[in-house]
Amino acid sequence: MAVVQVAAAFVALAAVCLASPAPPVFPNQWTAFESGVVTDQGQKQEASFYSYFDGINNLTANTNITHSQFDTVVSDYSYNPRYPEGREYFIRTYQGARHCQFWCTPNYPEICDVQDSFCSYDYKHKATFVGTGTFNGEEVNNYFWTENLGPIPMNSLLLSVGDNNTVPMFLHRDVHPFGKPLGVINTTFTDWKAVTSFPTGIFDLGPDAKYACSDPDPSDQCQSEEVMALRRRRAGALTRLRRT
Repeated sequence: MAVVQVAAAFVALAAVCLASPAPPVFPNQWTAFESGVVTDQGQKQEASFYSYFDGINNLTANTNITHSQFDTVVSDYSYNPRYPEGREYFIRTYQGARHCQFWCTPNYPEICDVQDSFCSYDYKHKATFVGTGTFNGEEVNNYFWTENLGPIPMNSLLLSVGDNNTVPMFLHRDVHPFGKPLGVINTTFTDWKAVTSFPTGIFDLGPDAKYACSDPDPSDQCQSEEVMALRRRRAGALTRLRRT
């Protein structure tokens, strides 16, 4: 009798596991409109922008960024012997053209470590289905995972995916390095869609790139409060962590 009960329990558990949807594998080229709210030690910072993610060519672009004089940021994660993590270009648009002002090293060393990449090592290996819900009136599947520094959890994430488990709609990130609550990042994705090409010139730096943006080293402006605040708003960079 006990053997039958144990067997029935395993059958029931297997049925639950089979019914749980797997974390979706997202395409490596997509566009979206993002609205983000960063709560950093009680202080709120907001930003919205259009995102262009090209994982094939290691490029991202954020345009029409709000609350900043730099309305466009183009990040190139291609390997460079001097700065292997790549370059992040800060751009102002005026008189109908882009004008690259300076560059910094990215907050993250690899394109899949970016806040909204959906291709991080931890997402692909650790994300677990934790139930269904609704977001903006649409049914979603929820997935949870952590990002660690060695064995120590540093971030906890919850992703809500709609449209039959194909479209990311909302991402919640709880930042708690070494167990210390630091802040949260909530990102809403609108009009997210997979693409095979991008608008012409979306990753261009503009004619001024041969001047300030060709400097061999990052700008001193990278440490300014305005630039650091912008990077927090658009990239969720409360902490800069490398996966170990």
